[in-house]
Amino acid sequence: MLMATTSNASDRIVSIDVFRGLTILTMIFVNDVAGVRGVPAWMKHFPPEGDGMTFVDLVFPAFLFIVGMSIPFAINKRRQKGDTTAELWKHILIRTAGLLTLGIFMVNIHGFNEALVGMSRNVWELLMFISALAVWNVYPPAQGIQGKIFRALRWAGVAALIGLAVIYRSGTPEAIQWMYTSWWGILGLIGWAYLTACAVYLFFGAQTTGLMGMLAFFIALFVGDASHTLDAPLYYVKQYLALGPHIGGHAMISTAGMIVSVLFLEESPVKDPAKRIRWIVVFGIMMMLAGYFFRPLYGISKNNATPSWCLYSAAFCCYIFAALYWLVDVKKISQWANVVRPAGANPLLAYILPDIVYVLLSLFGIHVLSQYFGEGIIGIIRSLVFSVLMVWLTVALNKAGVRLHL
Repeated sequence: MLMATTSNASDRIVSIDVFRGLTILTMIFVNDVAGVRGVPAWMKHFPPEGDGMTFVDLVFPAFLFIVGMSIPFAINKRRQKGDTTAELWKHILIRTAGLLTLGIFMVNIHGFNEALVGMSRNVWELLMFISALAVWNVYPPAQGIQGKIFRALRWAGVAALIGLAVIYRSGTPEAIQWMYTSWWGILGLIGWAYLTACAVYLFFGAQTTGLMGMLAFFIALFVGDASHTLDAPLYYVKQYLALGPHIGGHAMISTAGMIVSVLFLEESPVKDPAKRIRWIVVFGIMMMLAGYFFRPLYGISKNNATPSWCLYSAAFCCYIFAALYWLVDVKKISQWANVVRPAGANPLLAYILPDIVYVLLSLFGIHVLSQYFGEGIIGIIRSLVFSVLMVWLTVALNKAGVRLHL
């Protein structure tokens, strides 16, 4: 959710933007095709009780990896502008709180009880998204009456979100439930990984040895949790933060992204593009070997964030990024990516936009997509077209001034 530049603005790493844009396009596609009937198993998440993964299970870790890649650039840029450590932490905590808030709201959409609330779920969901747009939109600098309007819109969005949370109800009349955190949603999990990875970078900086050590620590954390040797110290984290097995796995993927990105910092000793690519590929191979070692112990499971899933995912991200870096930044072959690259500048909007579109279609009683384009190859083509349209719409809204930033 962060942009990425080197310390020198002229040395922008275009491949990171392309990687983010491709991930967004793939994310929209896999989320949409999940509702299509009769598609191949490899186009859906691997069964949670199984031992394996499909390319679909790589989309979420790709986001985590890219978030990690962006952290060193973003923190260094803020330090160059004069931010103190306290100011950095304030920014990090505000961004984390925003991701957790949106994550909680989106998780609770599915338990919404229209009878208890007295409101259509679609209306509540649409109001939630409109409120989020009002709160987190990047308004242009303005003074006077225009500035007051922008501030009023932001505070109106905050008030609306509070109101929507207050009236929310799920469960049954005999057992009414309010908003809960059985899990944090994709955005919330990204928020926790972002917070942890930022803490790691603020402590170790660009010291690769320290960052590598944190990879080992996060794996050890999973092993300790799985063996129940850390039940006592992790009790409150699991019970009240609802993180379960994801305590360190997601942060490990983001940390792997940071390890790759520090190669591109001004102070990195690795300046030659070929050496960078070799370093990234070797790092990926090391993680693949480690994942192979852990697989007999815990299997490959996205839901449980097992070490093998985390390590394999981070390794694949290394390979994909290395290829994109060679193609886009080294060989300067980037025209093909102009379709997806701009969407990388507005990932949060791209994430919620498909939901907004489907809510609007449902409100107007339009079900043609699921009725006539919801099965087999026709459904797959529909999802592909829909994904491209959502990327284009994201780019168009971005140009129109609608850009979400936590």
